Amino acid sequence: MKLKYLTIKNFRNFKNANIELSNQNVIFGMNDVGKTNLLYALRFLMDRQIRQYGFKKSDFHKKDTNQNIEITLELDIAKRQTSKDAQLLISKVNGSRKQTNLNTFYIKILGKYNEKEYFGNPELYWGSDLNNLIEIPQKGLISDLDRLFKVVYIDATINLDATFSKHRKDLFDQSKLSDEDVALSNEIQQATSEVNDKIGEMNVIKEFQSTLTKEYKSLKDEDINIEMKSEMAIKGYFSDLTPYIKRDGDEQHYPTSGDGRKKLLAYSLLNHITKEFNSDKIVIYLIEEPENSLHRSMQIALSKQLFEKEVYDYFFLSTHSPELLYEMDNASLIRLYNEEIVNCSSHIYHVDEEYKNMKKELNRSLATALFANKVLLIEGESERVLFEKVLEETNPTYELDGGYILSVDGVKFKPYFDVLNALNITTIVKTDNDLKAKRNSKIQFDLIGLNRCLELINIDKFNYIEIDYSTKDENDKIIWRDGDKKRKVMESKKQIYINKKATIDLLEENDIYLSEVDLEDDLFSVIGERMKSILDKDNPINYLQQSKMINMIELTNGLDKNDCETIIEHDLFTALKRLVN
Repeated sequence: MKLKYLTIKNFRNFKNANIELSNQNVIFGMNDVGKTNLLYALRFLMDRQIRQYGFKKSDFHKKDTNQNIEITLELDIAKRQTSKDAQLLISKVNGSRKQTNLNTFYIKILGKYNEKEYFGNPELYWGSDLNNLIEIPQKGLISDLDRLFKVVYIDATINLDATFSKHRKDLFDQSKLSDEDVALSNEIQQATSEVNDKIGEMNVIKEFQSTLTKEYKSLKDEDINIEMKSEMAIKGYFSDLTPYIKRDGDEQHYPTSGDGRKKLLAYSLLNHITKEFNSDKIVIYLIEEPENSLHRSMQIALSKQLFEKEVYDYFFLSTHSPELLYEMDNASLIRLYNEEIVNCSSHIYHVDEEYKNMKKELNRSLATALFANKVLLIEGESERVLFEKVLEETNPTYELDGGYILSVDGVKFKPYFDVLNALNITTIVKTDNDLKAKRNSKIQFDLIGLNRCLELINIDKFNYIEIDYSTKDENDKIIWRDGDKKRKVMESKKQIYINKKATIDLLEENDIYLSEVDLEDDLFSVIGERMKSILDKDNPINYLQQSKMINMIELTNGLDKNDCETIIEHDLFTALKRLVN
């Protein structure tokens, strides 16, 4: 079974949102943009404890109660032959499925506001025909939907003690005690009674009991006595159980102190409870900003749990943490932006086979970029060193304003470009005008720089060009010199930049910027004399291209604010200016 779409109409700050889902869903966006409201839409639909209170006027978008609230979840059950959950759903929904559409199932809540009652009554429907759903059977407060689904909501401030206390009776169900446990229970009760007798013999206890009894009788004369008893004797010995940490090789027990450790232990407890007591239901986790109080390493560990552990078959996670996304694959990324009316962009993120071996690297680089409004994609670290220096001098708050520079490790632009664009994050590309000799040919060169740009916007690539850099000696023998090759390739790059101007203009309309030659030559065209002076080199281009990052750091250390302003204002560095415009 797969979660396919969530549609939210007229609910809180959602006017009309249609969100593509997967079974693992990550919700992100700025503060107060609607992440919690999206989770609440799901809670109203799937959780009777929220639904029983109905919809308030403030739950309707802009308090417009003339329009109904509609929240609809679409499920894909096409693989019902192999999906246990799909089979469970089919067994519980009786005649609500139609032969015309057996692969899809809808669950819907409708909120109609009653002006006299000041209350929006929630009505539940389901079926396979969206236009002819049937009302879900309900007895009292419990519907057939509640018998089929279990929502586990975990808020950002999940409390271990409260979670443990809430589930203590289920965890230690005395009706399930074995014969051996019953015998031990009797011994514990006898020992508890003896402990209480001993406590009652203590003079300090006797004196306090007598004093408290007299005080009570001074207020009301009754034939009673006040006695001190251990809570264990009254509520049972399970009532005092508390989790403690016991380190391997250490006989001491330590309190489960520290918010991070308590949170992870609370997650462990909920995982156990879900598997133990809800195995007959389809469990959907709603997890709100779990990174709170968790160290970075714990966030990475939790990411592995969420995206790889079977207990989290279906979840919605709201977060501000890139670390929680390190292990994601086949996840729906749901970006919320704007506040008054929420806009949603969603994208099913899947790591293609060609990138599987660099999944963690890809995810870690992408994860931080997802939380930006504008992202500049660059080839490598030498570009980063230069661009960060320029922005430090000209626009030092660019990251606070939502900008981010992402190095794609060479020329792996497409996986980042596709995801960021799908999420409506402004994506800018800056790359070199590279040429590459074809195999088994000295004179045929592919336009790989220009073509990688065209690939990003799905335009047909250009064929190779020919560059003949051969000469003949006095004996009429053909000679191929590297120096001639480098000079002619450089000339060809500049000619391509001129001849393909219409294509380059089209690319720039899509925020994709091709260098005339490469980063170092572009920079020399802008501040060539300053480069010679700072590096003390007659040919600073060659010097920068030898040990790119180290020598670029040397250059940037000498750049002043005027140099940086000259760079960002030049047409060859429009990509950098677009990041901060």
